[in-house]
Amino acid sequence: MKKHIVTILLLFFCILSYSQEEESLEVFTTDSTWIKEIIKFPINFAQDINYEGFEDLRFPQGWSNQESPNFWSYVWAWNINGIEKPSESDLEKNVQLYFDGLLGLDFYKINDVKTPKTNAVFIKKGNTQYVGKVKTIDTRYTKLPMTLNVLVEYYYCEIQKKTIMVFRYSPKPFDNAVWYKLNEVKLRADACEF
Repeated sequence: MKKHIVTILLLFFCILSYSQEEESLEVFTTDSTWIKEIIKFPINFAQDINYEGFEDLRFPQGWSNQESPNFWSYVWAWNINGIEKPSESDLEKNVQLYFDGLLGLDFYKINDVKTPKTNAVFIKKGNTQYVGKVKTIDTRYTKLPMTLNVLVEYYYCEIQKKTIMVFRYSPKPFDNAVWYKLNEVKLRADACEF
């Protein structure tokens, strides 16, 4: 009996430790309606993205439902070591690698024809912002070509020598109400401190 109690306590402390570690990796604050996911680099489906750190993803309710106004609309942050200012070509290359891996475009075929890879284009919008488009194939839900509009903002944390890049995605135009929803996702005030 004592052996079982010790095992249960050990499992409890492991789970508690893991959840505290995951929480300490969060860079966003959101209300409880947002789905969250933390992924450490290297990302298993995009191993060629050569970053160290983690990704904090947030999904609004309905993001995977074709009938929802939030369909394919979500926010992620890459909290990575180094990289003071990402370039347009860095963003394009890494976002292409990300979506190609996420959507399995290396293997996906339509009518026995291999699908094209993701094409991402970014333009610098301000000192710390980029605007872009990501053209890819929605292999998960619609099985159709998809264009996502994207806004990127980056923050350099001088003391920690790390960069936080916030990406906001939606297939909806930038004047659509979904962008107000995406802007609800805010960086934690202490995001640079961990």
